[in-house]
Amino acid sequence: ERNIRGEKVYTGIIETKKELTQDNYLGGVSCFIINDEGKVLIEKRANTKINSGEIDLCSGHIDGEETPTQAMIREYVEELHNGSSEEKEKARNEAIQNICKLDELDLIFHNRGNTRKFFIQFYTMKTKLENVTIQPEEIDSIEWVNLDEAFDLIRQGKTKFPYDERYEKIFEKVSEHYKGIKEEKVLNK
Repeated sequence: ERNIRGEKVYTGIIETKKELTQDNYLGGVSCFIINDEGKVLIEKRANTKINSGEIDLCSGHIDGEETPTQAMIREYVEELHNGSSEEKEKARNEAIQNICKLDELDLIFHNRGNTRKFFIQFYTMKTKLENVTIQPEEIDSIEWVNLDEAFDLIRQGKTKFPYDERYEKIFEKVSEHYKGIKEEKVLNK
């Protein structure tokens, strides 16, 4: 389906070139959140979650009839802004202004005899994250790491999703966005 502006709308079927359905693919989103110092946010999942104790980027599933971008903004606010409704609204507005859509990948993972298929939309987002309040049901802790260190954690299979060589194209786009953030910071000084 398409909306009035001709954009693809996700309504129960996740459509890519391969016509993937939610019956056989899970929709997910993942974001490289970059702060003013050029560091990437890495989360350690809470022990109450399915992927307990694993490290990851800010990420989650697409719920119901959300678009991937709506899901990413919701996950960002849920995981990192457990404060007042005003703080959550401020975080939501910051995300809307600063989120940048990258590529989508369809990935197949084999784990303990199970095959899980994912459609994942990747993003980058610049943030100030002055008042981070993690949601303890979702996240145990966060850490800011250098961009290359974040890429290495993914390459080494230390994050929730196993490494796939197609990530390299995403890493290139994240690096370009990061370079733009650094150039913008120099111009604003």
